[in-house]
Amino acid sequence: MPDDGTIGTTTQSAFQVDLRGVVELLSHHLYSGPRVYVREVVQNAVDAVTVRGARDDRPALLLVPADVSADGRLHAMDSGVGLDEDDVRTFLATIGRSSKRDELGLARSDLLGRFGIGLLSCFMVTDAIEVVSRRGDRGDEPPVRWVGEADGTYRLQSWAADGQMDDERADWLAAGPGTCVALAPRRGSEHLLSSASVVELARHYGAYLPHRVVVRTPDGDVEVSDRTPPWRETDPERRRDACVRLAETELGGTPFHVLPIRVPEAGLDGVAVIAGQRSSSARHGRHRVHLKGMLLSDQVPDLVPEWAFFVRCAVDAELLRPTADREGLVEDDLLEHVRTSIGEQVRAWLVRLAATQPHRLREFLSLHDTAVKALALHDDELLRIVLPLLPFETNQGVTTLPELLATTDVVRVTQSIDDFRQVGAVLAAQGVAVVNGGYTFDLALVHRLVDVRPDAVVERVTPTDVEGHVRFVGEERAREVASALDEIRAVLDAVQVDVELRSYAPATLPALLVEDDAAHDRREVRAVAAEVDDAWGALLGAFDDGGSDRPRLLLNDANPTVRRVLALDDATLRGLAAETLYGRALLAAPRRLRPADSALLDRSFNALLDRAVATVTPAIETPATETPATDPEGTTR
Repeated sequence: MPDDGTIGTTTQSAFQVDLRGVVELLSHHLYSGPRVYVREVVQNAVDAVTVRGARDDRPALLLVPADVSADGRLHAMDSGVGLDEDDVRTFLATIGRSSKRDELGLARSDLLGRFGIGLLSCFMVTDAIEVVSRRGDRGDEPPVRWVGEADGTYRLQSWAADGQMDDERADWLAAGPGTCVALAPRRGSEHLLSSASVVELARHYGAYLPHRVVVRTPDGDVEVSDRTPPWRETDPERRRDACVRLAETELGGTPFHVLPIRVPEAGLDGVAVIAGQRSSSARHGRHRVHLKGMLLSDQVPDLVPEWAFFVRCAVDAELLRPTADREGLVEDDLLEHVRTSIGEQVRAWLVRLAATQPHRLREFLSLHDTAVKALALHDDELLRIVLPLLPFETNQGVTTLPELLATTDVVRVTQSIDDFRQVGAVLAAQGVAVVNGGYTFDLALVHRLVDVRPDAVVERVTPTDVEGHVRFVGEERAREVASALDEIRAVLDAVQVDVELRSYAPATLPALLVEDDAAHDRREVRAVAAEVDDAWGALLGAFDDGGSDRPRLLLNDANPTVRRVLALDDATLRGLAAETLYGRALLAAPRRLRPADSALLDRSFNALLDRAVATVTPAIETPATETPATDPEGTTR
């Protein structure tokens, strides 16, 4: 150990890369599966052809599947710029190297590949990748041959050093520059390199490429590319039919509408398919995205605003950037602009639909009202257009707000579904309409009615508001049932509930549990005061007005069941019935069950069930234990 304060000599070493580990990472964590190897092969070929610029009589890419080729390997032969020995060392033998991309022309924005790792995806279907390539600007320089193994080793040599191989690659490279990739199927991956799979995958990923991609099959060559995207058909009728077929086959069923979309800043065009069936906001659509004709993925998320969850898009873009796995899009300012722009185009279509085809807009709203409600809340123009058409649930049926205003001067709305269940039936019996504001966005939209109709009045309804529609019982009736009510109050005092007898419609409703905001606040403050120290408890007590913090159970004297309960001679049975009436009202109220409430519900239900069974079933005696009999030889029978 040196005495100058240093710990020792510092050495610098390079990282060691385990290629098998890298391939495992790509297979299970970067790429979605081995099928993408075809996309990566096609993408490399298209980039090479794009860099070369010139074309000859050969296809941009010829794919010869393993079940068709003479040597049982898949061959991918492109007519692109090709590679020399230095290029091979830079791009094939060094993972992640990008220093020569500009020199070769591979850093251009018009290319598909940007990460230099695409060829590694082939290791998901093979244990060895052979590349034979010739640069177009090197004259008579012989092709180079590179063989990479899945264990991380590779060989690089001039092709002439290995002897001229007796296959069509020699003829292919003699006709011009290019690159030939050969893949021997790994065991278990043979089907992925067969002609049927290669045709399917090459067409799936490359159908819209502006280059010739040909697959050789046992039945002859198949052209899988250079097809016109449906949204670029020049004939309007053919364009519409093609877009509908695309929606039906690729985007989830018969569409309600197919909307052309364009975002010039991203070089994007395509269609937005409006779903023809109800969509859930929890299931955002996945979109089919092509970049320069090459399919990126048909499962790209977040291409449209969140409110437009009923939209699925099929688009082609020039300037959007793919993620490293080329199955998604980089989240940047341009993608955000695309998302906003598509949302604006969908919104403009809705406005046009409302102005020109209101009956179609109603059809649309019956499917996707939640999405439109979300948009309308923050879009004043759309709010004025669609709010009069939106359906709302009321205690008198589904209706629109203008239809409701035709029958009342005040639009009454509850804050929650529980409140609606509490008050809806009572107020309906009095002819008072109430809107259920418990559904997503409904409460906020009803309150915004005044922005569309300044003369409208909107009021929130709570369970305590029903008290204006209930009547006190007469004095004679009150004296008649006073004793029974006292017994019921004593029973429900255990769960801290006050009991009152009232009369209200509908007569089918036996009881209501109501609690005003003041009582709720008192209970919350007192619960906190009971858990803090004396100083804080005294401070909270200073704000306590001493009022009741109990909810009130309003028994309905117009209900036949309640009248029979009050007339019972059996006090025990009346107590059980009172607990059951409270339990029923409690379950309909916007109130959390306390442990005491749960115990009461269980106890009253079981006790009433026991009584009901006892009236129709004789008592069942438990049989006495019998002594086992024995046979004469002492064996137990």
